[in-house]
Amino acid sequence: MSLRDNIAVIIPAAGSGSRFGCSIPKQFLNLGDETVLEKSVNLFLEISSIKEVIVAINEDEDEDLIKSQSFYKNTKARIITGGSSRSESVFNALAAVDESVEIVVVHDAARPWVQKNHFEDLLTQFVNAQSAQGVFPVISVTDSLRMKKGDETIPVERENFLHVQTPQIFYRKSLKVALDKLKKENLHMSDESQAMEYAGFKVLAAPGEVSNIKITYVEDIANHIGKDFRIGRGVDFHRFQPGDGLTLGNVFIKCKLSTVAHSDGDIVLHAISDALLGAAGLRDIGYYFPDTEEENKNLSSLKIIEKALDLLKERGLQPRNIDFVIVCEQPKIEPYVDQLKKSLAAILSIEESLIGVKATTTEKMGVIGDGNGIAVYAIASLKFF
Repeated sequence: MSLRDNIAVIIPAAGSGSRFGCSIPKQFLNLGDETVLEKSVNLFLEISSIKEVIVAINEDEDEDLIKSQSFYKNTKARIITGGSSRSESVFNALAAVDESVEIVVVHDAARPWVQKNHFEDLLTQFVNAQSAQGVFPVISVTDSLRMKKGDETIPVERENFLHVQTPQIFYRKSLKVALDKLKKENLHMSDESQAMEYAGFKVLAAPGEVSNIKITYVEDIANHIGKDFRIGRGVDFHRFQPGDGLTLGNVFIKCKLSTVAHSDGDIVLHAISDALLGAAGLRDIGYYFPDTEEENKNLSSLKIIEKALDLLKERGLQPRNIDFVIVCEQPKIEPYVDQLKKSLAAILSIEESLIGVKATTTEKMGVIGDGNGIAVYAIASLKFF
């Protein structure tokens, strides 16, 4: 069997992710440089034997969010309208598959860590399985299991149970028969291997991969934070001029100085905002608030950091902790450290214990050492909410 241009991949991605508990569907959350959905789709787009990847999206999904996906303009990718259930989404996508395609792969949008070699192993087993019309990956259950029976929970042998994963691979014509049967009988099943077996087709269980987890709860991402840890850095400098005080971290410090700035000059909020934006892979504050626009003259830096937090929220992210250093000869920062931590904790909605505030001088070296300016170096980490 020739596999070239003979495979279509279906990615059902129309779910709302209600169990995940995020303001946007989990498939559109960022993992490193890509969204969950982009990771799932782009893996298959890179495989030459795959003719097309069809993504089923909720018809009410934000159009700008869809257009922002890296695969949106890829000629091998097609976006179609999904249904109210997984079965309906796969049914709609299968109807859009080119009839010249013989093999269809169905993969969960929320399994972004599937590996190419794992897919190729499954495909090899599928092609070599003479009597089977499909293959699906499974892994062993490691936890003890109990079965609910009325008000009781009864122990069962975990060796008799398996976790079912995707990608699942089928012959297109057989899958169509199976899904047509579900449609006719108004049934919904949790995966396509069940639908195939219900329709009387033989499907083969093959070894899965433990790392190929499905994101269901926010903890599923937290457990893979080593792969997708988000850290950003922000740096800002301002010259001093004579004045009656300056604002740092939304705390007013009375002194005989003020900062030269287009906005209100809160250098602490500027550096922290850039650190947060950088951790999310976004542009700096100058992009969102250019100093060439008159409307940003004397702008409150609270609006700047609120914009940064809003952009994070759109991506399902929020601050985990921040740490920053204020560099200046004057004024003395130490008396204001507790106020700064309290102020920033309120702005960022994190505990004061997660905020590091330090101050130092340049030992009289350079412009800052001459008492003519101030710098802030900030680092921020993010977490999914």
